[in-house]
Amino acid sequence: MDPVTQPPANAIHHGACKQWWTGAERSHCGGCCQTFTSLTSFEKHRKGLRCNPPESVGLVARQKPYGVLWGLPAPEGGYAGLHGRPEGEEAA
Repeated sequence: MDPVTQPPANAIHHGACKQWWTGAERSHCGGCCQTFTSLTSFEKHRKGLRCNPPESVGLVARQKPYGVLWGLPAPEGGYAGLHGRPEGEEAA
């Protein structure tokens, strides 16, 4: 295995597909073997009680050392845009 993709000690492994990932909030689908940033993004891909291609339900791919991680798109304007502050302006 390539040293860059060598699983760290805290990696979580899926025995069937041999994929690994890190992060306690991640969700891995045993049906299609895709990994998601959260339960919310996992559930979005399971629309209609079946696996849907992640991009078809509005999820975006993020490349990680362990492969692709699917998640919700960032809010318009990033984190600052989510909270209604102009980019670069600190919260009081």
